[in-house]
Amino acid sequence: MSEILVNEIGRFNNYKYEPMTNRIVNLKGITNADLDEFLAIAHILDSNYIKYKFTTNIDIRILGKK
Repeated sequence: MSEILVNEIGRFNNYKYEPMTNRIVNLKGITNADLDEFLAIAHILDSNYIKYKFTTNIDIRILGKK
């Protein structure tokens, strides 16, 4: 993922990009997930044509470019 996108995602408090696993991790757990931030990150990824999928902890796994 580009450094610009990583920096943009880095401004969120409850999600963190982990380059080793290529995932955006929910730091609050599934019961306390910040859905507004989650949807904002999904919008950023969609706008930049990044393929991703959701995991059970409301994490986002980056799959590549569309």
